[in-house]
Order: sequence, then C-alpha cells, then structure tokens
Amino acid sequence: MGAWKTLRITKPCKLRIDNDNLLIEDDETRIKLCLGDVDSIIFEGDRFTLSAKVLAAFAKYKIATLFCDECYMPTAILHPYHQSSLATETLKAQLSLPDSFKDALWAQIVRVKISLQADVLAFLDKSAQQVRRYIDHVRPGDPYRAEAKSARSYWKELFGDLVREPNSLDIRNQALNYSYAICRSLVTRDLSAAGFLPALGLWHDNRFNAFNLSDDLMEPFRPIIDIAIYKLLPQFSEEFLLPVYKREIISIFDVEYVRYKEGLSSLRTVSKRYVQDFKRAVLAKDSGKLFFPSIDFEKVDECF
Repeated sequence: MGAWKTLRITKPCKLRIDNDNLLIEDDETRIKLCLGDVDSIIFEGDRFTLSAKVLAAFAKYKIATLFCDECYMPTAILHPYHQSSLATETLKAQLSLPDSFKDALWAQIVRVKISLQADVLAFLDKSAQQVRRYIDHVRPGDPYRAEAKSARSYWKELFGDLVREPNSLDIRNQALNYSYAICRSLVTRDLSAAGFLPALGLWHDNRFNAFNLSDDLMEPFRPIIDIAIYKLLPQFSEEFLLPVYKREIISIFDVEYVRYKEGLSSLRTVSKRYVQDFKRAVLAKDSGKLFFPSIDFEKVDECF
C-alpha cells in the first residue's frame, strides 16, 4: 500500500477518473492519485462534484468511502458489492448459519469486548472489577444483556460524567463517534470484499440498518479505539472536532498497537485479517477459526 491510505476531502473540488487514477481539481490545484494506493476516503461537507463513474471506481478498488453531513459527522458509507470471486459460496454459508452458531459466536464477541474494556480500565488505573464480573454472565445470544450492562459501568468508570448519545456535542462523544464510523466503514468494506452481506447480522437485527454484521464484528475494536481516543483527548483544547483533531483520529488506524495472532499490527490491517478469519469460521461453521484482537499497552504508551 502506498502513502495515501486515507484521504480527507474538505474543500470544494471536482473528482473524476482518468485511466484508473483519481483526479482531484479545484480552481488552483490539480492532484492525481493512483486508486490502488487509496484505502479510504472521507468526504466532509457537501461541496463536491463527482460522478457515478467515480463511485463505481471506489467500489472496484474496495475503497472504504465515508460521507459526512454539514456538521462534518459521518452519515453514510459506500461499500463494494460482492467483489469476492467466491461471493455466492460465502453468501450461501452466511444465509445458512444456524441460530445456535450465531448465538455462540456473539457470546464470544461479547466476552472479548468486555474483557478488553476491563483491560483498558485496569491500564488507566480505574476500577475494572465490576466490568470484568460481567464476563461470567455472558451466555449464547447474551440473553442477560451483559454487553449493555458492562457498557454502562465501563463508561462511568472511563469518563465519569459522559453520556453516550449519537448527537451529543461533547467532544468526547464526537471523537468516539467519528472514530467508530471510520472503523465501521473499514469493516463493512472488508466484509463486502469477502462476499458477505453486511445487512445480515449475528445479533444486531435492525431492519433499517444496512450494516448489522459490521456492527457485530466491530465490537471488539471499540475498546481498542477507546484507549487511543482517551490518550488523545488531552491534546484537544477546543470543544468541537477541529480538522487537526480528525487527522489525529484517522492516524490511530495505522498505528501498530494491536495484537492479532501473536503479531503486532494496525487496526486497518487487523480488520482485513479478522474478516478473513470470520469467513473461514462461517464456511466451516467452526467458531474456533475466529481469532480476536487485543491491545499491546506498552505500545499504547509509545504511540499516544
């Protein structure tokens, strides 16, 4: 992958395709990029001109594309439509998953997420006992809502007075929501590229949500993002998310502080490997083939 991993488009401009290159033009500048070197694009605001050909090229090159509203908060995702050569096989396997398998897999995901939440609190010298206690409450399908109960305790310990609301203007919420949206777009891109239908989840089942499966699989990534945001927040002196803060948030996806299969990697890379392992688990109907990320806390101190 080249240097252009993530692009933020923030000023009025025109985008077009020229021989599989992306041209970005305004009244003063003209930038030409190889699409193969672009991993994700974030459009902030609504002052851009681009065609269906440009969007099709983004999908062809599996570029995770995120659109933001006039307040610069993410509102929509463009994801590729079954770019995998084995898309039919994968989709059939996804559709045929028994509820018992989905419930068991969701329990694994919840246990890992809660465990990571407790690890984050312990690393920050905050009380992790109550959160860690919920790990033993998790059952297939999480009927006792251990995930939701642990979240309430977790946020209270992590930030004290923070209320997690989608439209909150609290910069802590803005930073978390912005980073989660980027993560969601990456996981959605990787799922689509692997042949999955992101709308069909394991546990999430909102008929108005086109990314239920993405929301399921990204749960273990949330505490990994939380620790990075927590460490970055003291650098954010303003009460709203400035462009320079967003650049810092985007950078956390390329910092190597994530452990996966004993190796050290970045969230961006782990997302791809994690989805491929999820695919192996689904095709074999064997949850043991799915591995989960963890945090290298020594690297956290070095990187943030």
